[in-house]
Amino acid sequence: MTVVLFFAQAREAAGTRRTEIGGDTVAQVLAAADATFGPEFAAIRAACTIVVDDEIVPRAEHDHHTAGAELAILPPVSGGAGHETDPGVIRVAVLTISDRATAGEYEDLTGPAVEAVVAEHLRSELVARALVADEHDAIVAALVEWCDGGAVDLVLTNGGTGLAPRDVTPEATRSVLDAEAPGLGELMRAAGLAHTPFAALSRQVAGRRGRTIVVNLPGSVKGATESLEAVVSVLGHACATAGSGAS
Repeated sequence: MTVVLFFAQAREAAGTRRTEIGGDTVAQVLAAADATFGPEFAAIRAACTIVVDDEIVPRAEHDHHTAGAELAILPPVSGGAGHETDPGVIRVAVLTISDRATAGEYEDLTGPAVEAVVAEHLRSELVARALVADEHDAIVAALVEWCDGGAVDLVLTNGGTGLAPRDVTPEATRSVLDAEAPGLGELMRAAGLAHTPFAALSRQVAGRRGRTIVVNLPGSVKGATESLEAVVSVLGHACATAGSGAS
């Protein structure tokens, strides 16, 4: 059985965030999902990106690529700056931190997955996205630019939160925060521990710089989306408080 994860419109059409479906190949699992969830889901799914065990599987390979342990269905996400934002909308920037993705060794999958969760759960607009290597100064530069520029309410980073020598996202984030919000990190790790003991090794932090909230997420699609879903219900209030200056 393959664990199938649904995001944004695909999740809405399926009526669930995850399920298990049998099938040897990607095509077989997708066909079973279409049959289970109906024609509306199938129409949405046809335009989605399919990710198997954190690797994009092109449509031409669906018939022979193994279904794997985990298959994610990611609808396309639109976003970007270019028009005036409604004052009630949370302006979101997503920063992917990865040496390998920056070097072009693989495509960033976690950033789009994070954007899909944001679009589903928050009244928001994606105003910026970027990809940087696991370098302290590069991370700091991106965070400072977005937080101090006045155009971003919420920065979501993904990657660099583990214990590898190159994992410096928490240190870079702490160096720019005016105030830390440790409860957000605790909530994210608690949610992860429900699925794997390795969540205890994730060091993500969160807090405020100026009037912008910054939240670190893990680098994997599953880890990032589960962590974000654990805290997304309080992020609107956090951004409103940070933006108003209310105590």
